Amino acid sequence: RQWRTQGRAGETEQVMLVLFETAAGYALFKLADKGVLKDVKNLNKQFDSPNSAAKIIKLKAFKKFKDTTKALKAAAAICEGKLDKGLSTFLQKKVPKDKAKLAVLDSKLGNLIKKKLGIKCFYEDSVIDLM
Repeated sequence: RQWRTQGRAGETEQVMLVLFETAAGYALFKLADKGVLKDVKNLNKQFDSPNSAAKIIKLKAFKKFKDTTKALKAAAAICEGKLDKGLSTFLQKKVPKDKAKLAVLDSKLGNLIKKKLGIKCFYEDSVIDLM
């Protein structure tokens, strides 16, 4: 199932993506069913097995850091309230602006992405539980 939302020119398909920042790089996942985020109490059950998890979330893209220095610079940029160039480029290439909504863990990062790249972001307790 796809999450659908009413667009300006009629009904358009909206893709729900999840940004996950790791020490190795940035992971972008596609969430198959936004309803999973509404049922936070049973979220752990959704991930009981690899097969059930694969039905809910799929890796769409991964941007590996070239080295430890790049990883530290990226983390420092986020802490300083800046958008890392590597993350910016990755999201511009992988996230369709008008057809996707991006779940992020940090509200400051979400606001930066929205302001600098024009990508719709959201951050709420259900995203924290998902990650």
